[in-house]
Parts: sequence; C-alpha cells; structure tokens
Amino acid sequence: MSRLVVIGSVIGDQMMTVPHLPERGGDVLAGPVAAQPGGAYNIVAAAIRMGLETAVAGRIGTGPIGSLLTDALAGLGVPVLIPRSGEGDSGTSIGFIEPDGERTFVTSPGVEQEITDADLAGIAWRPDDLVYLSGYDLLYPETGPAVARWLDGFTPAGLLLDPGPLIAEVPAPVLDRVLGSATVFSMNEREAAILGQPPAGPLTLWDRLPRPEAVVLVRVGADGAWLHRRDRDPLLIESPPVDVVDSTGAGDAHAGALLAFLAEGLEVDQAVLLANVAAGMAVTVQGSATGPTRSELFAALEG
Repeated sequence: MSRLVVIGSVIGDQMMTVPHLPERGGDVLAGPVAAQPGGAYNIVAAAIRMGLETAVAGRIGTGPIGSLLTDALAGLGVPVLIPRSGEGDSGTSIGFIEPDGERTFVTSPGVEQEITDADLAGIAWRPDDLVYLSGYDLLYPETGPAVARWLDGFTPAGLLLDPGPLIAEVPAPVLDRVLGSATVFSMNEREAAILGQPPAGPLTLWDRLPRPEAVVLVRVGADGAWLHRRDRDPLLIESPPVDVVDSTGAGDAHAGALLAFLAEGLEVDQAVLLANVAAGMAVTVQGSATGPTRSELFAALEG
C-alpha cells in the first residue's frame, strides 16, 4: 500500500472554550487551556488510525512545544523525515471554541515554516507516495517556493491540497504549480467562496488541475461534501447528523480518512462518504486530533 507523506507544519495548539469572541479591546472569561499537538499532526493521526503508513516531512523545533510534538509523533510510530531544528521552537496556534463548536485561530509560526530545497531533496521518495499539502505552508516564503520547485522534479502518485483559511495570501505561481500536481483539491465553503467557487458548481478550476483524475471537494459542514469530477455533474455526498462539540480538525480528519481509503483503491465517492463519517465523528469530541480509529468508524456505520 502507498505511504502518506504530510509536508509541513506540525505545531502546538492551545485551545480554550469561550462564550463568544471578545469585541475589539474587550475580554471574555474562557475555560481551561488545553495544550495539545495540532496542525499537520491532526492529518497524521487521522491517517494512522485508518491504517495508512504515514510520515512527516516537517521541521520540529527545539523547545517545550517541539518536545510535545516529538513525543506525540513517536507515540503514533510516525517518522519525521526532516532533521529537527537546533535553533528555535515550533509554532503555536491559539484557538477559541464557541458554544456552537465553531473555532477561530491566531497562529504564531515557528521553525516549521523553514522547509528548504535540500530538506525535500534529502527524502527517499517512493513512486507510490501520496502527499498532503496545506495552503498554510505554501504561503511561507521559504517552504512554498521549495515545494513548487520540488514538484518540478517529482510527481506523487496522489496529492491532496487543502487550501486553508489563508488561501488568498498564497502566491499565485506557487498555488498554480501545486494545483498542477494535485489529484484532490479539498476545501470548505469559506475557502471556496474566496476562490469564487460555489459549492455545487460550475467550477472554473479545471484548467488549473491538469491531471485527468483530479477531483474537487467542497465540504459543506453538516450537509456533507460536494464532489466535482471532470465532465460529470456535481454530486452531494451527505453526512450523518451529529451533535457538534468542537469543529477543530474536522477537515483534517476528513483528509486523513479520505487518503487512507483512496490508498486502498476505493472509488472516490465511496472514500468521500467514509471521510464524511470520520469528520462527523471527530466534531463530537473536544480536541484537535479526534478522528476515529478504523474499528470505531466501521462500528458506527454498523450501528
């Protein structure tokens, strides 16, 4: 089976529940702060729990956050393919979770934004590797161009791009180069709106996605996900209803499960259905990396 390589930012999350976001200059009292691994760690955890071999091509810092991340990845049995930094710590994301489960972040990057050409060239890539990329990493001045140059010399068997909330800030040449290698472009409704794409189509992205097998997903929360395939009508793949507690990492749980089932050879619509269920289960639990295990997912489907 293929290996998944997650390129980019494994960071620390500091999450707290709030009754509402404060107004400018104001304050609110929050619940206890939960310090936990986050960012690309969520993708890794989701994929591993579905049985997909996974590695991280990201830089981990030297400091308390880096130590937290190193221990968490070791606990999953996931190798880190890029040398650990000797200078500086990993970044942190401060997250605020409102009563309806919606989350808002403020992120302070660290050494994870410093992936170089040499880092990517030093990895023993496999012809059947799957790759996950986030728009967060593509907007970094060093990492984004390095990834674009790396793709000029290597085409992964599959590449999932999640544009992330800062997609408008990704340089167009970098985004276009990554889209040129993408097989899955998966975004939420807000990100689709930034790109001028209505969830149900018609899409104007196909000329930027030259791989014939490429598909576009627009995740629409509790309603599921719209699946767009070239020369076919859009298909809404629904999600089962759940009680949302914390939507942090829902897209990550979706991506990890989706890649795992695609690696097994499932048709994309079947893989999206299972990924929808995994993401739905993830939002019923407080925390960032809450995607279900494979046995939990299939037990829920049977129940």
